[in-house]
Amino acid sequence: MPKKTPLFDEEVRLGAKFTEFAGWELPLYYSGIIDEHISVRSSAGLFDISHLGKISVKGLGSAELLQHLAVIDISKISTGRGAYTIFCNETGGIIDDDIIYRFDEADYFVVTNATRLQALLDWLVKHRSPGTEIEDYTDRLGLLALQGPESPEILRAIFNEDPGLYKRYSVKKIVVNGNKFTVMKSGYTGEEGYEIIAEPKVEKVTWQMLLDAGVKPVGLGARDTLRLEMGYPLYGRDITIETTPLEAGLEWVISFEKGDFIGREVLLRKRDEGVNKRLVGFVLDWGIARGDEQLFIAQGKEIGRVTSGGYSPILKRGIGLAYVLSEYAQVGMDIKIKVRNRELTGRIEERPFINRRRLGYDT
Repeated sequence: MPKKTPLFDEEVRLGAKFTEFAGWELPLYYSGIIDEHISVRSSAGLFDISHLGKISVKGLGSAELLQHLAVIDISKISTGRGAYTIFCNETGGIIDDDIIYRFDEADYFVVTNATRLQALLDWLVKHRSPGTEIEDYTDRLGLLALQGPESPEILRAIFNEDPGLYKRYSVKKIVVNGNKFTVMKSGYTGEEGYEIIAEPKVEKVTWQMLLDAGVKPVGLGARDTLRLEMGYPLYGRDITIETTPLEAGLEWVISFEKGDFIGREVLLRKRDEGVNKRLVGFVLDWGIARGDEQLFIAQGKEIGRVTSGGYSPILKRGIGLAYVLSEYAQVGMDIKIKVRNRELTGRIEERPFINRRRLGYDT
C-alpha cells in the first residue's frame, strides 16, 4: 500500500486526482495541470510535498561528514542558510541532489528526493563517525511549498513574517500563535517561494489557512511542468546514479578547491578529459516528446535520447531535456525526435526556457 501524507483526507475532499509516486499516493492535480501551472506563474500555488525526505545530521563530526560526502564546500554555509548540493559515489555517479540547511554549528538538515531517501540515509550512516547523529524525520514532519510572485505578501499576511528577511536558501525557525514552523526559501518552480515544515496537526491548520487566503492547491503534474520550464533536472529521469554532475551541466555546484570528497578524483579527470554526453534543453515546433524518445539531427544521425518532455503552458509548445553527444550540444542545433511513426522538429535551446521579463512579468 502506498503511504499517505498528513493532508491526504483534505486533498480527497478537494477532489484531487491521485497518482502513486515513490511509494506515496500524491495529488496529480486538483483543477487541472495547466490551470494550476498558470496560477503559480501569475499569483501563487500551494503544494503538499510532505513526501520529500527530511534528514537531520547533527552532533560531533556532522560538518566533516557532509564535507566528505557532498560536492559543495560545507564550511561556506553559515548558520541560517542552505545550499543546493549533490552527493556522488566513488565513480562520480549522482546518488542524489539535495538542499542542505544549517541550523547551528553542528546541526544540519537535508531535504532529499523521495525516491532517494533510503539510499542517502544508508550512505550517510555508512560514512558517519561515532558521535554523529543521523535521524529520519520524513514521516514525522509535514512539508508545504508556497510558490508564486504573490507568495512573499502571503507569507507576511499569514505568518506575520517580513519576506525581505528571507534570501535565497535561507532558513528560519519561527513560532506563530504557539505553533512551531521551519520556513525555508528555495523552490522548484523558478518563482518566489517558501517551504514550510511543521508537525502534521499544525500542517493541516496551515494548509487550510492558506487555502482560505485564496491560494490554489497544486499537484505533482504542474510541479513537473513548472520545473521543466526552468530546465531543472529531476532525479530518476535527467540525473541518475549512471550520470555525473559534469554530464548534467551541474559542474557549477562542485567545489573542487575544497579538497577531497567522494568522487572528486573521477570528476576531476572527467572535467579535464571532457565528457561524451551532455544534458541539453530543446523546444519543439509542434507536438510533445516524452522520456526515452530518440533524438536526431537533420541528417538522420542518432545523437542521444530524451529524458524529460512535456508541454509548456507559457510557451504553448513542447519542451524537454535530453542527453546528446557532446559535439552536438550546441544552442540553435536543429533536431528531430522520433515519436512512434512521426518525427517532430525543433532545436536545442538555452535553459531556462522562459524569461520573466520577456514574458511581461515584473521580476
